[in-house]
Amino acid sequence: MQEQINQYATEIFLAVIGILVVLAKAWLKDLKQKAEAYLELKTTAEQRKTLNLLGKEAFSFAETVYKDLNGVSKLEQAKKYLEEKAVAAGIKLTVNEIKAAIEAAWLEDKRKEYLHR
Repeated sequence: MQEQINQYATEIFLAVIGILVVLAKAWLKDLKQKAEAYLELKTTAEQRKTLNLLGKEAFSFAETVYKDLNGVSKLEQAKKYLEEKAVAAGIKLTVNEIKAAIEAAWLEDKRKEYLHR
């Protein structure tokens, strides 16, 4: 009789341990997903900040180094510059993202110019 009780107690104990392992695994999976989402958001925010700075830098570079070129040619030079810097920083960008960053810098420059008149 004692042997049967010990056997049942062992089975119950193992079942409880199994349930706790499953719950812990689910909790860890949820925690991992939250951590990954946070890191992705953080990385994206930092990359956007870097992209904004690179856009300003590329615009300034093209405006000063290629002042004799027209707007389209300057834009092309700025895009090349920004793309090289983004690759060096490990940021993957689309052509539209590169152009948008430079155009945003251009618009900001024109806004400042307008305000100082």
